Amino acid sequence: MQNAARWGRLGLTLLLAAWGFAILRDPTDTITHILILPIHETGHYLFMPFGELMYAAGGSIFQLLFPALFIVHFLRAGDQHAATVPLWFVGVSAADLSVYVKDAHAGDLELIGGEHDWSFILSELTLVHRDQEIGQTVYLFGALCVAAALILGVLWLPKPAEST
Repeated sequence: MQNAARWGRLGLTLLLAAWGFAILRDPTDTITHILILPIHETGHYLFMPFGELMYAAGGSIFQLLFPALFIVHFLRAGDQHAATVPLWFVGVSAADLSVYVKDAHAGDLELIGGEHDWSFILSELTLVHRDQEIGQTVYLFGALCVAAALILGVLWLPKPAEST
């Protein structure tokens, strides 16, 4: 039974790796965006008391922070392998976010609220001219998280049961 769980976790790791790398190849319009969007929007409300800039940034902060909380939970619970799943989600969420950041100057994305968080954020910080560079950095962070989830997912597999 223990070996079956090990193989199941390995299968999950490989599935998430393939899916994650597919998302990294084209992070626009992915199915994971449907999962990420409500988390992002919740972040706006959570950060609303901290002013207009934090309200705008709160969605992006929370879409990365929310799955990161599960990493901490699983590590504290002693299940290192389980922690790689939300690490993967942080990675694909960052890739999703990078598209939004890179659109700050152009404003081509169709948005649900009409306001472009990253256009506002980078304008306030006088960094709109660097939206591509900042977005690429966010993307690279996401790619590193997806790669780390794969590597750690293999390294942190439960040890095989010894046959008796």
